[in-house]
Amino acid sequence: MGIVRFVHCADLHLDTPFRGLSQVAPDIAKTLSDATFTSFENIIDLAIDNCVDFVVISGDVYDSADRSLRAQFGFRDGLARLSAHGIPSFVAFGNHDPVSGWSHSLDWPDLAHRFGAKEVDVCQARRDGEVIASVHGISFAKEAVTDDLSARFEVRQGGVPAIAVLHANVGTNTGHAPYSSTTVSRLAEKGFDYWALGHVHRHQVLRAGAPAIVYSGCSQSRHPNETGPKGCCLVTLSDSGDPDVRFVATDVVRYRQEHVDISSCETIDALQRTTTGECDRLAEEADGRHLILRLALVGRTSLQRELRHGGTHLELQDRLRDDLLTRVPWIWLERLSLETRGSYDIQSLRAQQDFTGDITREYTSLLEGDADSLTSLKAEIEVDLRAWPGYRLLTQPSDDEIRSLAQRAMHETLDLTVDED
Repeated sequence: MGIVRFVHCADLHLDTPFRGLSQVAPDIAKTLSDATFTSFENIIDLAIDNCVDFVVISGDVYDSADRSLRAQFGFRDGLARLSAHGIPSFVAFGNHDPVSGWSHSLDWPDLAHRFGAKEVDVCQARRDGEVIASVHGISFAKEAVTDDLSARFEVRQGGVPAIAVLHANVGTNTGHAPYSSTTVSRLAEKGFDYWALGHVHRHQVLRAGAPAIVYSGCSQSRHPNETGPKGCCLVTLSDSGDPDVRFVATDVVRYRQEHVDISSCETIDALQRTTTGECDRLAEEADGRHLILRLALVGRTSLQRELRHGGTHLELQDRLRDDLLTRVPWIWLERLSLETRGSYDIQSLRAQQDFTGDITREYTSLLEGDADSLTSLKAEIEVDLRAWPGYRLLTQPSDDEIRSLAQRAMHETLDLTVDED
């Protein structure tokens, strides 16, 4: 077959609003507003620089069915850049931007093909007039597609390399809505060389070859739960074996969630130095990207009561935030949470014959007791909650959740009482 090289991307979510962050940190609003567009431009640059044969986009180009004019201009202009370099693009739409959604009356580049939703379209990719690959794809007709769209792809019997473009939930436990759900085994039976998947925002190679089944992941994180590098895949098909799938980061802003152990910190100054040092380490790992951080302070510390006094830890957050924003690239400390515990010894407190000792014995008796103790506690809590109007919306907590809450309550109580007797 020779060599066929293409870019596979998905879940661009152009014009994502990044709600909340721009209001809290106006200095970084412009970067966030442009982030999805800049990431897409990085993908276009990658395709042009590597002289790829074509680009496939596997759904959720836009962030919503009501596609903004800015998003449509940005997408159209990117495809026009590809077209000007003789690079075709093949685009499927997903649950965020089904074909039934709103579209402005823009003219699209000649080399940009948009897959329909009624049946699987089959397109030919050419180089110097010769067919080098076939690209098969289908879009979502509406937001909630529950049918297995992969069933509409016909089984192939050899020929030029074939790429299937699909927005779908493959397997289970993906953390995404089960739209167009299918399985790896069903996809493998279809005879394609490469399945270019969209919908799941984390880059994953579900199968390395015969066929390769790949999620490129989203091109730019949109919220704190989408951590780590985001980008696209540069794919090479050849006669020499399995497809070569190279993930390339294209993101502009990167999210991280980390714990900072402050057990060794004896002063607030030391705590600040430790936290800043962790931020510097994370910045080095970000490859020149801007960072949005959620940090949790953890560990047993003698600073516990000081940190919980008034708004101390929030004032510390503000001090760190102001300092980190001056960095280039900037770091935005979106949240600094306090998950520390006091440096007291539970067994020593339990032996005390005072109020603190009584509290500690009650809590530890519950935590070390049998299942009946937890059942009784759950029943008491339920009695208190039944009068609350929102009670019917609650789910019943498990024994482990009750135990975790009781342990947390014990430490928060001891933080307020130790050394006060």
